[in-house]
Amino acid sequence: MNNSKKIYVIVAIVSLLFGLFSCNSSNPKFGKRFVAKDSDTISLQKLKGEIRSVSNTVFEIGSYTGSQNIPIHYRLLKPKLKREIDKFPLVIVFHGSAAIGTDNESQLGLLAKLWAVDNIQKKYPAYVLAPQFSVRSSNYSMDKNRAVIVSVAQGPVQTTLQLIDSLKANLNIDSKRIYLVGFSMGASTVINTLSSQPDLFAAVVSIAGIPQFDQIGALANKPIWLIHGNQDTENPFESDMQFYKESSMHNKTLFWEMDALEHNNILSTELLGDAIPKWLFRFSAP
Repeated sequence: MNNSKKIYVIVAIVSLLFGLFSCNSSNPKFGKRFVAKDSDTISLQKLKGEIRSVSNTVFEIGSYTGSQNIPIHYRLLKPKLKREIDKFPLVIVFHGSAAIGTDNESQLGLLAKLWAVDNIQKKYPAYVLAPQFSVRSSNYSMDKNRAVIVSVAQGPVQTTLQLIDSLKANLNIDSKRIYLVGFSMGASTVINTLSSQPDLFAAVVSIAGIPQFDQIGALANKPIWLIHGNQDTENPFESDMQFYKESSMHNKTLFWEMDALEHNNILSTELLGDAIPKWLFRFSAP
């Protein structure tokens, strides 16, 4: 091979590698990540205290009853700075089973109030819907073929979808940026809701949940972030691990395996910072 051809080949290879590197750096990363346990417990507890100190009153009170006659009480956070022409994302935060009730306050946990923290609200302004369910929104059963527990949507899922439609009709919501976040039962409900109407949502975050498997094919190209402690026995880690194995072949799935964490200590300093808003806001629905 003469020198000119060698130079041409080298330039071509460098250009190809540069192009691949550029694509990878500009696109969100998916795949599996092993996350070491957060050793700075003092900072974590301080951060949790700051988030919990956000007043419930910054969330407006509402209620909705859909066609299934299932009433849902909810709280709604609205963006502080807005003009009539502005459109904002809608983030729906689903609670765990411990918050089942009708007081319209118990559902305002860390994942909901995070969006009302000043620096998050300024950088990631959004409508944040925190519905409270009076009954379970997801139930579980054993999938004998997969040998893992799977989730099944309950009545509140369809009512929530109707509530979202109602909010879209009455608020300046960017219909291409609707996101789901949930913990425990609420994380299961995230996958149930996404499976019920995948085209509605841009991206979702499921923390320590039990997934639904029968609609994996319909979730192709939907950004899904699964977060699960590998010591979780309440909602076994194996269910999300199996979902990741099956979905990652076709979908844009990110899976964080949180080392040495159980069910109720899953939220880390990183997750209670801007990691979740930052990841979600990278995506828009087609």
